[in-house]
This record gives sequence, C-alpha cells and structure tokens, in this order.
Amino acid sequence: MAETLLTSQFIELQKILCCPRTKSALSLITVSELLKRLPPEEHARVPKGTTGAFVSETSSVAYPVVGRILDFLEQDSLQMSPGLRDGHVEVDRQTESILQSVKRWYDDFGWQRNAGGIYNDTAMFSQASLTAHGFYELSSHLSLLSRLSGGEFVLDAASGPLAHPENLAYSWFYRYRVCVDISLTALQEADARLGGKGFCCLGDICQLPFRDGVFDGVVSAYTIQHIEKARQGTAVSELYRVLKPGAHLCVISSIEHTRAHRALVLAIRAIRKALRLFDVDTPQFQERSGSSLPPHRLYAHEPDLAWWRRLARGLTDSYGVKGFRLFTREEFESLFGDSMRAAKAARALEALFPAIAATMFVYIMVDLAKTKVPLDSRQVEPENVPTLDQVEN
Repeated sequence: MAETLLTSQFIELQKILCCPRTKSALSLITVSELLKRLPPEEHARVPKGTTGAFVSETSSVAYPVVGRILDFLEQDSLQMSPGLRDGHVEVDRQTESILQSVKRWYDDFGWQRNAGGIYNDTAMFSQASLTAHGFYELSSHLSLLSRLSGGEFVLDAASGPLAHPENLAYSWFYRYRVCVDISLTALQEADARLGGKGFCCLGDICQLPFRDGVFDGVVSAYTIQHIEKARQGTAVSELYRVLKPGAHLCVISSIEHTRAHRALVLAIRAIRKALRLFDVDTPQFQERSGSSLPPHRLYAHEPDLAWWRRLARGLTDSYGVKGFRLFTREEFESLFGDSMRAAKAARALEALFPAIAATMFVYIMVDLAKTKVPLDSRQVEPENVPTLDQVEN
C-alpha cells in the first residue's frame, strides 16, 4: 500500500528525473527497501520522515524522499555499497564553502519570517505589500508570462518559498511546476503553496537531476549572482540543457551598478531637488520595521553585460539581454517614495528602451530560446563556459 502511494505521487516526475552525477536512470523504492539495501553505517544518515528514495544503480547511490520533498543534494546522498563514501565525489572546498554559506543564510535567516510576518529576504530586497515599489516589481515579474507559453513541466530554479503571489503565475499554463532550491525551509513552504500541482527538489542547479530537454519553460530569478563566480556559467548551461527545443529560459539577475546607472540616479536626485519648490518632499527610504540582522554576509558576484552576452551567444542564436528594472527597492523609495505615478512611468520607460538603456539597469532579464536545431559547432559545454576573467581579458 505504501509503495503504491509513493509511486503514484512521483510517477509523472520520474519520467524526467536522472542521477545528477551520471545522468543515468533512477528507480523509486520504499523506505523499507532502502534500509534493506543500505550498508549498516549509512542507516544513521537516513533523514527523519523518509518515505522512500530514488536509486541510481549505475552510481550505487540513493537520494531520499522526505515527505513530499526529494533530496538530490550531494551531501545528503546515501551510498548503497560499503566503503563507497571513502571514495565519495570530490567537491572543491571553496565551492562547498560558498554553497553552504548561501544555504545557511537562507535556511537560518532569509526564509525565516520577521516580527511583521514577512520573510527577511523580502524585507531586505523586495516588496512587502502593494506599495508603489510593490507594483513596480510585480509588473516586471508578470512581464515574463509572454515567454512562458505552457506545456507539461516548468522549472523554477532556486524558487525559494514562492514568496510573492505573482510567482505562482509562472506555472499557470503548465501541468506541473518543479521547484528546485538548496533550502529545505523554502521548499516546505513552496510545496504547501503548490497544492499538489508540482514537485519540490533539494538540489544544486549546477548539477540538476533532470534529463536533457524535458522542460517546456525554465525560470531562474535572482540566483546566478549567489553562485560561486567560477560556476555561474555552468549553472546557466545546466538550465539550458534541460530546456526543450523551442522553449524559453528566463534568467533574472542583478548586475554591478554601472557609471550610467549612477549618473541616472544622480540626475533624478538633482531634478527633484530643483523642482522642490513645486512638489512635496519625497519620503526618504527607511528600513522596514521588524527586520533582524543576517547571520553573515550573503555571497554575491554579479556578472556584467559583456559576460551575459558572450554566454548567450555560445548557447543559442535566439537570445535577448535586456533591462528588467532600473532601480533597487532602496533607490526607488528614496527617489520616489510611494508614488504610483513614478512606478508607472519607470515601467513605461523600461518597456520602451529595454536593450538600448541596458547599461543603466540594476536588474537584467536574459531570455534564451532553445533552437530546434542544436548549434553543434558553438554549443557551450559546462567546462568550457567563459568565466568573468576570460571575458574581461
């Protein structure tokens, strides 16, 4: 009975899964079968609440299913044969350190709620309510819907807990939404919000547990900058690998503030100061109440426009690197306060000049449409993806 229930939950997802290490097929087993097959020294590592596991016979490894969440994180994998853990996959110490630092930041702080009931990550970087900035951010997110045209599966890479209502809109036209994140805290809340219309996987987007070309759409928002510099190209290449031909990969990323952007902000400040006699004072930005301090600095390394364009050209002929939002939350609120008129004007300007003024934006959207005929001579393999240093040189 338990095996039937487990299989029925994940039978659709199993069609697109593979071992993140070897890309080989996975079989689904119950927790009782898992315990029989594991060596005694691995029993203590089976997470509480495990109901089963996906097993790769090729690599002799099991990935536990904890409740409804599938765990494909390398450090949580279970070795099916005695002694294999000593020969475990070697992980670069710096890579592992950054990954674990980001994971702790979100598990222990970012996706915890503050005294006002708002996620700390949202309080620091995003909208908390339908203020003018909230409208400004929400409308930018909804602009992605024109590229997410529907199908069987859509991938939300580094989904978080689906903190904002518009996040759910990305899967409106798909049968299933698959959320991948390194934070268990986030996925537990995301699973509740999906209401059975999707699946949640703990995993590293640089090593996805999915077969080639299985997603009808892929979204990754505000994620790439939090991946180690040397692995950022690998992450984008992995997201592109699992995309179906003809579908779109939409990546939202922050970029380093350019001189053009700083000049724009200074110009707006000067104009508002000159018009002060004819306008009320603009409320200055204030930190939202109830926010606690993060345990440590969140790792971020922001690729520039040249890096994104070079990477995109290596993957597809059909791409766009466009401005997404001109202002951070702090900038918007310090410049315009809660002016809905300013929010609408900013969005109109961004829509009119998304590519020409891309250097002025602090957030960009990279749209990669997968060509139906692979660019064999130009396809970028993960190990050959250009690093920031290579682009700069």
